Amino acid sequence: MKTHPYTRLFGVFCAAALASCANPPESTRIQVSASLRPDTSVSGRLFDEVNSYRRSQGAKEVQRHSGLDRLAQEHSEYLRRNRGSFSIYGRNVSHFGFEGRALAARERHNMASVSENVAAANYPGKSSPTVIVQLWKESKDHHKNMVDDWTHSGIGVVVDSDGMVFATQLFSTVNNSQLVMRERFNSF
Repeated sequence: MKTHPYTRLFGVFCAAALASCANPPESTRIQVSASLRPDTSVSGRLFDEVNSYRRSQGAKEVQRHSGLDRLAQEHSEYLRRNRGSFSIYGRNVSHFGFEGRALAARERHNMASVSENVAAANYPGKSSPTVIVQLWKESKDHHKNMVDDWTHSGIGVVVDSDGMVFATQLFSTVNNSQLVMRERFNSF
């Protein structure tokens, strides 16, 4: 039986294609912030302190949100870079740009409402998260943010070379109208 040259080429091609199926391509791994180990960073401890305080006040715990973490981290870095130059809220803290962070949270992360706490503290020998939560407890507006009816939160912390801690915590609630629409769509 005579074979056509293209038949042999087709056979080689099929064998190569089948061989490639035996070794599936490597998948890309995406890092997530969830971990089985406790977050012992300053931001992790601050998040835990706030949730502990929320529980003690009868409020539900908030879930940590990585997108809000990034927004809060950017603001804390801004506070450190510009420390000493704020005249409205004190020398080391400001809510400057909050409207932009709130808009980003709404548009990028589907949040319905957003609020923010900021603080700067340097108390050598004391736990920075404990001091920051205490500062927020003593401020009427910051206290309200800590115990209000939020579902999610993001924290950003920067420690400057002299030990000054700059902290930003964003509180938010997921846009429930979007969740209702998603649930209706998924029920069909």
